[in-house]
Amino acid sequence: ASHFELMDAACSPHPLQKPHPPIWIGANADPAIQRAAKYGDCWYINPHNRIDTIERQTEVYRRALDELKKPFPDEFPMRREVFVAETREEAIRICGPYLKDRYEVYQGWGQQKAMPKGDDNLSMTYDQLAGDRFIVGSPDDVTEQIVNLNKRVGTNHLIMSIQWADMPQSQVKETMHLLTERVFPQVEQALD
Repeated sequence: ASHFELMDAACSPHPLQKPHPPIWIGANADPAIQRAAKYGDCWYINPHNRIDTIERQTEVYRRALDELKKPFPDEFPMRREVFVAETREEAIRICGPYLKDRYEVYQGWGQQKAMPKGDDNLSMTYDQLAGDRFIVGSPDDVTEQIVNLNKRVGTNHLIMSIQWADMPQSQVKETMHLLTERVFPQVEQALD
């Protein structure tokens, strides 16, 4: 069937309708970022690129918005791979293998073909990939990295991927606990 009809169904709360729900457009390559400026309410920044690439691409986005006479959006979202543990070393030891496997999958899918030249190799070692692509470390490390993203790029909405294939749920719960109890309060204080 091409569509379905729901009888007596309700959706609560209702999505924003005036004029429509916000349209976030994800983009890796510069031409796609220009399309995001043209057709979307904001550019949804992918999790794969280094921060220096995103800084350059933010200027591509700003120029496209200026040419379209559109204001920079209030919402500037980014997705990142995030993992927190009591120490940086423990965080890397736990999540490193999962992230390495994840990025091998991205490479297998051909994700690098949609990325800008010079930042299009996802088949590197964890240490080479990590750089500033992942937010990983102790609560203080992760706080600093989130605040740095806001200051360097201006992102104000962070979508966090905190679980990868085969990762035990107990590790995900511990990361959630540390984020809630120790990272988010520090981020809020630093950005006030």
